Amino acid sequence: MKWRVERLKDFDENAVSQNNDEVLYEVNANSENWMIVGRKRGHVSLSTKQGSRIVISILCMPLMAGYVHPPKLGLPNIDEANISCNPAGPHLVCVLPPVFSSSFCIPA
Repeated sequence: MKWRVERLKDFDENAVSQNNDEVLYEVNANSENWMIVGRKRGHVSLSTKQGSRIVISILCMPLMAGYVHPPKLGLPNIDEANISCNPAGPHLVCVLPPVFSSSFCIPA
């Protein structure tokens, strides 16, 4: 899974002494549907300039077939009113079952 986080408007430079802002993130997934490999939470630097982007990637393995909700990216220190998702959710992912294979023995 990859999430692109983009700053939609300039951040007040007077409020931040550096040119980057630390963004905390947390990946939430239903443990019955997904196994998450790697770091589920952390922080990344995002420039204070409008249009700056970062990509947060995590490896997810589905544990069941069917239509399931994908893991979600949470930004705990950012007010929900300031977060916009495109396209808007909720989303579903179709996980196909494993391909069945057959094996047989031929007598010598």
